[in-house]
Amino acid sequence: MRLLRKIWNRIRRTPAAAPHACVDAEPYNPVMLTHRFMQPPPRPCDHPLDEGLHVTDEGLVIETPARGDALTFTVTVWCSWCAQPKAGHPDGGLLPEIDAKRPAAHRRLHDVVRATARGFDADLAQQAEEAIEKELTAAFLAPIHDCDDVTVRCSVRAWVTLGEEVLEYQRGVGRDLLESRARLALTRAHVERLSGERDLWLGFLEESAKNWRSRFAVQLAEHPVNMAATMGVMESERREEADRFLSLVHNVVRAQQAVNVFDLVTDSESALRVALEQLGVRLPEPSSDLPWERV
Repeated sequence: MRLLRKIWNRIRRTPAAAPHACVDAEPYNPVMLTHRFMQPPPRPCDHPLDEGLHVTDEGLVIETPARGDALTFTVTVWCSWCAQPKAGHPDGGLLPEIDAKRPAAHRRLHDVVRATARGFDADLAQQAEEAIEKELTAAFLAPIHDCDDVTVRCSVRAWVTLGEEVLEYQRGVGRDLLESRARLALTRAHVERLSGERDLWLGFLEESAKNWRSRFAVQLAEHPVNMAATMGVMESERREEADRFLSLVHNVVRAQQAVNVFDLVTDSESALRVALEQLGVRLPEPSSDLPWERV
């Protein structure tokens, strides 16, 4: 009977009929029902923007509990409506069609957002947003309403932000993390500077160790005054070092005479050569021609 009544209403309706808002909850067209169950539903809007009526609502703000219900997310949802007329329906009556379906769509929005958000902790806004977007896309993929007169679709986009209590706490955590990263960057720069200075000083000291005059040269470079006095100190210290090394040589000679060991003599000669080289005394190359080998 309902199908017959629908056919009769369509036959007697003229093109100039007054706009109406269809309030049927679900389509009862058998072909449409078969299409919905046997094939994937169409995209929320699959026709050009100049066809039908397109309306974008203001953001709908939903305070929904997070996991545990102690803290909340703030979810802002934007609904974009598309009403596409069919044969015999005047374009001027499409807005009432959207208005008639809006309350039911909002109820479905609240249900999906609330059920999905409760699966995430209150500080995981990004993960909750991705899940809510996915669930809303699936929930609103099929038309909100589809009859012989008009098809109404709704596409949804959601943003999730932290609740005010969680947001205030996260601000403190974010400031601490920012300060910690800044301290780490300063420490890294300080260590890099010290490493560079260390390498420079190591090279300088290694070059200076090759010449006993380097210390006095650096002194004159820092304070280029009273150079004669500096040179006198240099010569005086050189004589003192020579006296100390001569004492060492005498001790070595006495040890050689007392022990008369060939290895000790060889080691003593090597130590004496190094000592004299440190004093800046030029020495001949060590001879490999030993006296006893000439016999």
